[in-house]
Amino acid sequence: MDAHFFRALTRELEENLKGRRVEKIFAPADGVWTFALQSTGGKEFLLFRPAKSVGLFFISKVKPLNPANPTGTVMWLRKRLSGRRIFETIHDWVNLRVAFTLSPGREPGRYRFLLFDMKKGVSLVHELPQDFAQPVDWPSFADIQDTAEIWKEFPHISPPLRKALSNLTPPEAQKLLDKLKNGEADTFYLTTEGKDELMPPRVWPDSSSNQQIFSSAIEAASTYGEKVLFPTMERLENSEDKQALKSGKKKFKKVMDRIAEEEARLHTLLSRKIEAQALQAEMYRLKSLRELDKVTVTHPELGKMVVKLDPTLTPAENMTKIFKLSAKAQRGLKHMERRKAEVEAEQEEFLQSNLLPPSNNDKKKTNIEIPKKYKDIAVGLFVSSDGFLMIRGKNSKANHDLLSKVSSVFDYWFHVEGGPGSHVILKRDHPGHEVPETTFNEAATLAAIKSYRCDDSKADVMCALVKDVRNRKGAAPGQVAVDNVSRVLHVKIDHSLEESLAKK
Repeated sequence: MDAHFFRALTRELEENLKGRRVEKIFAPADGVWTFALQSTGGKEFLLFRPAKSVGLFFISKVKPLNPANPTGTVMWLRKRLSGRRIFETIHDWVNLRVAFTLSPGREPGRYRFLLFDMKKGVSLVHELPQDFAQPVDWPSFADIQDTAEIWKEFPHISPPLRKALSNLTPPEAQKLLDKLKNGEADTFYLTTEGKDELMPPRVWPDSSSNQQIFSSAIEAASTYGEKVLFPTMERLENSEDKQALKSGKKKFKKVMDRIAEEEARLHTLLSRKIEAQALQAEMYRLKSLRELDKVTVTHPELGKMVVKLDPTLTPAENMTKIFKLSAKAQRGLKHMERRKAEVEAEQEEFLQSNLLPPSNNDKKKTNIEIPKKYKDIAVGLFVSSDGFLMIRGKNSKANHDLLSKVSSVFDYWFHVEGGPGSHVILKRDHPGHEVPETTFNEAATLAAIKSYRCDDSKADVMCALVKDVRNRKGAAPGQVAVDNVSRVLHVKIDHSLEESLAKK
């Protein structure tokens, strides 16, 4: 996530969340967090998925489906966070971190801050890190133009921002830079690059004609987050995809841990350089000494210290060896820095390929991959003329399982009005995914064909969001209660539609 957008977003969240109570915490998928918020205008959820470039942080009225059993980490957070209110906000936007102070919990004085870190995750902490919310340094416009990798020293001058500045005239670029320094972002852009790659929200426009404009960072984050998170979670329900992501994350963690261990070893060697300097300063009195395992010397600046020696070497040889090792460590640290950058780039590429949804999310799909979970349910699979997957139950148990096992809360449910019939689920990629009227009519027709109205020429079919349909406790399988019917479609019953739309 771009640092400047994160800055604007967390400022808006500060106003939106202040005084609100965190009611419950969920973890619908690995690395994804849902915080149910106190709300007077219908349920709202704060959704968070840490990842440097493809991280998500947004408010939604839709809660992702949760696993049957919460993890130990979820239960730990629930115990310490549920029921507490959010108050002041401390921003560390350059490092993509924000902390919220909390009302007192069960353990007075402990876990005072709810910390969101887009790189490391969410945590409850007593105190914030020492480097949190430090003053932000800014390079000159000339330095931005001349230094290709300026983001290494100034992470808020990202390559996309540098590219945007280079496409402007110098006065325009300086004006944009001044606005960013002052945090004056008030317009937000969601761009689709190339054919269909949705880019994270930004606070500056680009030359693309395919971009949405928002006046609210929360709205932009929600639109982007819903389009990315829900289809990605749907795809990761496939056990193979989930395992690949889990294995990949473990692999990169092991590599980064090894790099950290090597850096620590090299820093230890490099720190011994002062010992060699102290030996050098007093070599005049150490030359004749032999077989020493340690010696007390005085460093010109740091004072007295004890230096461990190799007794098989003379003090002069020990000094030379330590100087060589520290020089080697210095070279090694530069190599580790390059290696870490390479691994981080590989990790970002891996996460982007796994944490972004498949392309063409809002366009007609010609080859829909059917998730394995449908194979255990007695259903018929169809693809609408506009490329939407439609699932129809073949018996009462399948009708029950459609709601409980394969539907997202933002999918559409269809059932003939006034009597028995099959349930049909129209799958959507995300809550904002628009469905053409042709697809609505085709889904309704498929429901009518397998109903008590199948021999009639026309039928009325109810359509509702899945979130408004629930299996009735104690009733026979397939018996549901509908809290809100979105619309009723009057459709012509065309039996040829079954064959033409059936998933081959």
